[in-house]
Amino acid sequence: MTSAADETNPSRPRLIGTTGNLYQGSIAQTAIEEGTLFNHGSQSSPESSKRSEDQHECNHFKSARWSSDGTTILTSSADNTLRSFILPPDLLTPPHPRMLKPYALHHSPEPVYATNLHPSYDLQGPSTCLALASPRSLPIRLFSPFTADRILASYPLVSPTTEAWIAPHSLLFNAQEVNTFFAGSESCVSVFNVNRDGDGPVTRMHTTPSRRAGAAGQGQGMKGIVSALGMSSEGILAAGTYSRWVGLYDGFGRGGNAGVFSVGTGDEVERGGGITQVIWSLCGRYLCVVERASDGVGVWDIRGTGKRLTWLQGRNARTQQRLGVEILGGEVWAGALDGVVRIWEGLGMVEGMIDPSWEFRAHKDAISSTTLHSSGGVRFLRFVKPGS
Repeated sequence: MTSAADETNPSRPRLIGTTGNLYQGSIAQTAIEEGTLFNHGSQSSPESSKRSEDQHECNHFKSARWSSDGTTILTSSADNTLRSFILPPDLLTPPHPRMLKPYALHHSPEPVYATNLHPSYDLQGPSTCLALASPRSLPIRLFSPFTADRILASYPLVSPTTEAWIAPHSLLFNAQEVNTFFAGSESCVSVFNVNRDGDGPVTRMHTTPSRRAGAAGQGQGMKGIVSALGMSSEGILAAGTYSRWVGLYDGFGRGGNAGVFSVGTGDEVERGGGITQVIWSLCGRYLCVVERASDGVGVWDIRGTGKRLTWLQGRNARTQQRLGVEILGGEVWAGALDGVVRIWEGLGMVEGMIDPSWEFRAHKDAISSTTLHSSGGVRFLRFVKPGS
């Protein structure tokens, strides 16, 4: 669903675009309806988005990402399909709501753990319209949202000891060096060159200290799956893990370890089940740490005290699902299990426990992603069916 501010009540967004009931049925039903939409039968691919026994599973969107130019939305669904929605230029012109239809479908034979869009994405420059995806037990894929089921390049990530495929749980293009990207896996952040199709990582940054450094008392590191990556405007790469640790790396992720800290506390109210997002404020001073099975968002003052400044409470996200959070200016937007989007204003301005500044009901289902247009005028919300 897309929404824009209501002219009569600016604090309450109005619905301007939606996929309707297209993705609210089973996976099999989605394939049939999309086949009708494209006028050439079922959209199921030969490599199949799901095993036949899973076809009756309820389909739902797991995540959504908005391109930097605000023209394209990339979604990942339970049917192992990536869909690109290219928004009409007159989206804000009535009548509303407008029906949103996918421009292209990209099927995966395995579940997709992570996606990322090119930071210089520009619909007028096709060479920048690129996206990454990490399917389970397969190489990382580079593809264009314009072309269905066409893989432009692949990048294998293999364990050097067992030779087993490694599927990253997080992906991030390097905004400073757009020809490189980061991939987070078990106690490691790998760096790839986009131009080297078929090649493995250029380098691997292990998040655990080496034995020599540990013996010398100089080791600092963290263990666990690197499940979230985020780059600040000042070139500090933040890496969060399911084991509730955050590592900081300077030099746009190519420098040394600038620090490691745990987000775990003894407070039951603030307890979480593993980091799913690390998001920097525009100024690069504050880091928001988002966890699954958590009712709040922690805000750390990285450039100042280096300690947690604020706890944004009342999120209502006690679930193992990833419920995405977004920052726009000094506001933090978060979807919840009850279908309500909650907004905290004044990021970095207040210390302690903070309640939402305002909220609005977006849907009756859980909201898996809340992502905002670069202009701030349009919001995009994806919903997960309860119990999915």
